Amino acid sequence: MGVEWVACRATFRAGWLALILAASLITCGVAVAQEAAPTPLEQRRDQLFMATLNDPDNLDVAFQYALVSAQLGDFEGAIATLERMLVFAPNLPRVQLELGVLYYRIGAREMARSYLEAVANQPNLPPAVRERVNTFLAQLDRQDRRLLVTGQVVGGLQVQTNANSAPGDDVVVLNGIPVTLNQDGRAKGDWNVFSIARAHFSYDLRNQGDLIEADITNYNSVFGDLTQLDLNIIEAQVGPTFGLGRVGLDQARVGVYGILGANALGHSIYSTTYGAGARLQASLAETLLYDGRAEVRVLNYDNSTYYPTVRLQTGEEYRAVGQLTKLWSPRWITSVSAGSRVVDARTDFKSYAEVTGSANATYRFMGPSYGPLAEGVPWALSLTGGLLYRDYWGADPLVNADETEEDFALWAEAGISVPMEQNIAVFLTGQIRHQASNYDTREYTNAIFTLGVSKRF
Repeated sequence: MGVEWVACRATFRAGWLALILAASLITCGVAVAQEAAPTPLEQRRDQLFMATLNDPDNLDVAFQYALVSAQLGDFEGAIATLERMLVFAPNLPRVQLELGVLYYRIGAREMARSYLEAVANQPNLPPAVRERVNTFLAQLDRQDRRLLVTGQVVGGLQVQTNANSAPGDDVVVLNGIPVTLNQDGRAKGDWNVFSIARAHFSYDLRNQGDLIEADITNYNSVFGDLTQLDLNIIEAQVGPTFGLGRVGLDQARVGVYGILGANALGHSIYSTTYGAGARLQASLAETLLYDGRAEVRVLNYDNSTYYPTVRLQTGEEYRAVGQLTKLWSPRWITSVSAGSRVVDARTDFKSYAEVTGSANATYRFMGPSYGPLAEGVPWALSLTGGLLYRDYWGADPLVNADETEEDFALWAEAGISVPMEQNIAVFLTGQIRHQASNYDTREYTNAIFTLGVSKRF
């Protein structure tokens, strides 16, 4: 086992312990916060509440009290305050606008529409106010359609320095014997063109936010030289999702779905899969979102000319992943995710357990808007990093009969997205990935550069 691999594994285990410790500290912090003194925003609401009692005719104070209540998630209290204001001062556009937004947030679409349309009919509205009203009315129009279809099409060019993920050294050790790799086994750079098409179908059951949802994804990639890496994937997921407002969780949804997919590699059927999954989406705070999934898949591999032994990988796969997304401001968005996967294949040396983690920061800003560049749509700079640890269950007799494989990978990516007209964006990304392993055949470094264009519909 090389010094580099030992260092990487030690680094990972130390980092994993640090993550567990951090999670424990966060949990303790949440528990303490639940018993702590009121936050400044809560104190501000208390002050405004007392002010409304002392001066019930002061509409400005009442309006501020409603806004702060909404910020704290007390939508019903904010609505009640604003409704009382309209009794004393009918047809106030700013009050009607906030009522429309609040009714929209609690899912009362008809009430939301009535208030928003009342504001839209007001003459001489400031452009920013009219834009906000029109945005919410457009969302209501979309929600009023029982069947909603959205999607994205992406295409582009990639250049990779090590497209076949082969070892960087020409000599590897197999069962203690140095072996010189032939040309097919060495790292090779290549380019490829790719396309991705995603479609999301949502059918409203008109029952407390319940939906039937379906997602279809298709990916295709064609390489310049390494045709054995040409890849075609199609997968569909379909099932119901349920709003949890019926149990008091207004900003949460849970769903279950079936999975069916297939892919071809090197112009031959490589594998097929079927399974099931469950998903939880929740707004934990005004600007904090959670999205988690758990899946079970059955994998069936087929041998081919390029891949004559992949049937050994046939088996079951278990996945779990969770992501937290935080909107700090209209400019800054961050997210962190953690996941795990267990593959139980026919043979132990193809079976493994892995854990992954990643973090992303995105900065949005207004760039130039001349020519084909979209006006009023932000550009985006992003930085993403991640890690992976994989532990196999049995030793591969062809590589090292005395030791099981362990892999540790790190990757980082930076990118920019430039918006064009008609919901089109051009993007450029650069990624570097390094995998260390106690198996020489599994250690590699690859740099990937991508230029592409995407369109949403």
